[in-house]
Amino acid sequence: MIEQIIDWLLWLVREIGYPGVALSMFIESFFAPIPSEAIMPLAGWLAAEWAMKVRILALVGWVASYLGTLPFYFLGYRGNRQKIYRRLDKYGKWFFIKPDEVDTAFDWFQKYGKWFVFFGRLVPIVRTVISFPAGCVKMPFVPFSLLTLLGSTLWSAILATAGYYLGANWSQVWEAIAEYEHVVLGVLLVVVAAYVVYLFRNRKKKASK
Repeated sequence: MIEQIIDWLLWLVREIGYPGVALSMFIESFFAPIPSEAIMPLAGWLAAEWAMKVRILALVGWVASYLGTLPFYFLGYRGNRQKIYRRLDKYGKWFFIKPDEVDTAFDWFQKYGKWFVFFGRLVPIVRTVISFPAGCVKMPFVPFSLLTLLGSTLWSAILATAGYYLGANWSQVWEAIAEYEHVVLGVLLVVVAAYVVYLFRNRKKKASK
């Protein structure tokens, strides 16, 4: 079934261009099995074939991804961690969201803070569930939106540009990310940790002056 859904979304991208990208990226934001690393590279290749603009594709992916994060954010904001798990027990299987993935999102959000909303948008699977902890801790809507938009923009631009230059070999992006997902995740965690240490040292220096 998942393969059929992915094929259908890729067909939408091929047949209707920008609206197909928007719908696919919106669904991808809250439906874990749909990989943006398949949708955006294909869109980038089609941009080269049809003279579509990569910047517009990135913008479409950016807005659609952001809108797709809002349902889980507001679900978390209006409840708490326990209520989220109760809802996941009932409906999580329809979105293919596992409790341990949500546990990881909560743990990392607690450890790395609000910037995890930005960096998490660059990590497969994680970007689907990071809205839950952000909502639960009542992270203000504006910072959540800005960090989500920044992360979505960067991710969409990288994928679309890769597909644009790879051409008919656009699927290599999907394959490479699937193969090296843990490496990408490890690098991002190191970057986040380094940034947190940098902020902490800066605050400490300012406090000592």
